[in-house]
Amino acid sequence: MKKLLVVLSIVIFSVVIFGGKIEEIQKRGVLLIGQDPAYAPFYGINENGKRIGHDIEFAKILAELLGVKVKFVITNWDGIIPALMTNKFDIILAAMTITPERALKVNFTIPYYQTGQALMYNSKKYPDGLSIKKVSEMGEKVKIAVQLGSTGEIAARKFFPKAKILTFETVDAAAYQLITKKADAMIFDDLYYGNLVKKYPLIKMDSSLLTKENLGIAVKKEDIDLLLWLNTVIEYLKTDGTFEQLKQKWMIDYKW
Repeated sequence: MKKLLVVLSIVIFSVVIFGGKIEEIQKRGVLLIGQDPAYAPFYGINENGKRIGHDIEFAKILAELLGVKVKFVITNWDGIIPALMTNKFDIILAAMTITPERALKVNFTIPYYQTGQALMYNSKKYPDGLSIKKVSEMGEKVKIAVQLGSTGEIAARKFFPKAKILTFETVDAAAYQLITKKADAMIFDDLYYGNLVKKYPLIKMDSSLLTKENLGIAVKKEDIDLLLWLNTVIEYLKTDGTFEQLKQKWMIDYKW
C-alpha cells in the first residue's frame, strides 16, 4: 500500500508540474490510443466484439491513473505513426518495436516488453523443417510473406536481401500465403506463434530468432510530460508484478 501511495504521488507530481499533454487529456476526459485492428496476444476482439488483450488491459490501467476513459482509434499499421503525428490520438500502445528509424519521428518510452522476429513455415511443404540458413541459401528463389510496415518486413529485407518479399496489410493475410503454399516462409514476432498455430496447425517456427526487440509506447516529440509520466508508470508496473500478471493472463493462459 505504501509503495502504491509513493507511485501515485509521483504521478500526481508529474501532472501538476508538467501540465501540457497530460492536462489536455484530463480536460478531454479520454485517453486516445492508436492501434491497428488486431495483434494477439497484445490486442484483439473476443467473440462478443469486445477489445481484449495485454495492451488493452495496460491501456485501461493508464487511463485509470489519469482519471479518464480510454478510446482505441483503429488505424492501418503502415499509417499509424503519421496518424499520431497529426493528432489522431495521444499515444501508440500497439506492441510497437523501438527502432532508430521510428525514433526519428516519435519518442519512445522505456521498454515494457521484449520479443523477437522468427521464421515460420508450412510443415507440410517443408516436412524436414525450414531454417534461417536454408532460406538464405535459397536466394532469390524464396518467397517470404510479411505484414507491411512491420519489423518483420524490416528483418526479412535485412537478412534475406535476395528473397522476393510479399507484403500484406495483416498478419493473417501473410500467414494465409503459407497455408496456400504461395510463400515459403513468413517473418513475424515469435510471441504471435502460439496464437497462429491454433488457427493454422500446419505452421511451424524455426527455433532461432532473427532479432530481439524491445516494445515501447510512442508519443509525439513535443509531449515530454506524457513521456516522463509513462516511464514512471512502466517502471512501477514492472516492480509491483503487474506486467508478470498480464503476461501470465494473456500470453500463457488465455486461449485466443
